[in-house]
Amino acid sequence: MKKIAMLNCLKANEVCTGAACFKAFNLKQKHFEMYKDEEIELAAYMRCNGCGKEPSKDDGMIEKIERLRKEGVEVVHVGVCTQNGAGEECKTITEIASMLEEKGIKVIRGTH
Repeated sequence: MKKIAMLNCLKANEVCTGAACFKAFNLKQKHFEMYKDEEIELAAYMRCNGCGKEPSKDDGMIEKIERLRKEGVEVVHVGVCTQNGAGEECKTITEIASMLEEKGIKVIRGTH
């Protein structure tokens, strides 16, 4: 069984319930359609630690990424909430994605 996690924006927490991400995951739709013939498990749903923090120097983010690795997470899907109106990804999220990839965790941009 493939273990998946989702990474979303902390600011989005003000208005986001995660419902659209979970619906897409549960129905294997949108960016989760690639798993239609696989058994998958949502192992984690995490947020960044906020704007202005440098993830590579943030002990909390380092701990989160290590926990994902220990839990056997193979893929992290990055939520659409991590992009601005022009479709540009937040630089904090981009750095977190790089940190995940350095630990051997595949990163896919998109959930629903």
